[in-house]
Amino acid sequence: MALYVEERDGAGPAVVCIHGFCQSSAYWTPTLERLAARGVHGLAPDLPGFGRSSGEPGPYTMHALADAVVRMLDARRIERVRLVGSSMGGVVAQQLVLRRPERVERLLLVATGAVMNDPKAGLAKSEEYKIAPWNEATVASIVAGFFLRAPPETDVARFRRIALDASHAAAVEASRSNAQNNTLDRLAEIRVPTLIVQGRHDKARTPEHGALMRERIRGAELAVIEDAGHTPQLERPDAFHYVALPFLTARRA
Repeated sequence: MALYVEERDGAGPAVVCIHGFCQSSAYWTPTLERLAARGVHGLAPDLPGFGRSSGEPGPYTMHALADAVVRMLDARRIERVRLVGSSMGGVVAQQLVLRRPERVERLLLVATGAVMNDPKAGLAKSEEYKIAPWNEATVASIVAGFFLRAPPETDVARFRRIALDASHAAAVEASRSNAQNNTLDRLAEIRVPTLIVQGRHDKARTPEHGALMRERIRGAELAVIEDAGHTPQLERPDAFHYVALPFLTARRA
């Protein structure tokens, strides 16, 4: 099988958007539409084990998910991209640019970090997912954590269905790998233009996480979106895209 990819035609360089834990390409559809309106080629894959790629086999570690994105690019003969990653997808994006720096020419990290404040708590949460039934009650709290304020109920129901689409095995392994990830000491290796975007009220990945990454990545910039939580691209789309789109569509230096 191949990864499901939400794609919009346009000119290069291609922009690839990677979703977070128990999310899917749907979280990046509005961004793809705005890129397409500017004539930019945009892609958002469903990572192995998630969304419409839930049937894809593991492993579901951050390294393996990054490699899966590279294989998707290889299948499309796309050599270099402008890479976007949110939450867990931001961790995958860090792994990708560190493992395959020649494939990335710009990096946008959203609502993410290089290391968890409390990795033990993250591992404990993955163990909770392992023993819990994978049902709506389990994913309800996950989805609730994505937003500062709950979106309309129809959207909440859709996001819960997307979370439930994830395979139980992928949710457990990805959660465990994300908790164990620590790229902090390697961030100085990133030598591409980098923009970091955080929601002011994100409890999972705070502006302090963003500031820590900015200090380690040469020339990185940090933008904090007010009145937003863990999904600023959906919660405050105009404010998010005001800073993100110029960065992603800038002419090559």
